Amino acid sequence: MEGVFATEYANHLSKASWGAYHEDGIGMCELAAGDVISALEKEFTIILATCAGNRVTIRPMSHINVGLTVYFQTGAHYLKTRQIRANPNVAMHVGNYEIEGTAEIIGHPMDAANQFFIERYRAKHPSYAERWSALPSQALVRVEIGLARQWRYIDGKPVIAIGHFKSIEGGHHNDR
Repeated sequence: MEGVFATEYANHLSKASWGAYHEDGIGMCELAAGDVISALEKEFTIILATCAGNRVTIRPMSHINVGLTVYFQTGAHYLKTRQIRANPNVAMHVGNYEIEGTAEIIGHPMDAANQFFIERYRAKHPSYAERWSALPSQALVRVEIGLARQWRYIDGKPVIAIGHFKSIEGGHHNDR
């Protein structure tokens, strides 16, 4: 399925009968949004991958989530922020979930419109919020999750659980 646009991929998945097999013989099943949300809420950090100008970089990030939307703060002029401006398609890893989404810089963490973020961030990461959130150089990033995958073993057989939650802008992906 390499090179298939996200919407075409979603159509393929909606037509596939779950429990069917991937072209290489690996089983496929649906991944529930609640499983991904629980992992995001449980873990204190995600691994974030960004890419621009033919350079891919990764780093751990302290985050919060509101359902399937992930938020984190970072320096407004850091490499990851510049990469997101150039290419909003990002990948994240949390627990044993592979996640793809679309990122957007939405202002400063302390902006009135972002009050929800600072309240939740202080609760989950109090020392980071105290140290970094009020600095003028900070930016708040929102990531809308489009796709998540997880390898599972059901009755001793490998299965790829796939959840397609939103369209991934302009991106290509494959299911493995």
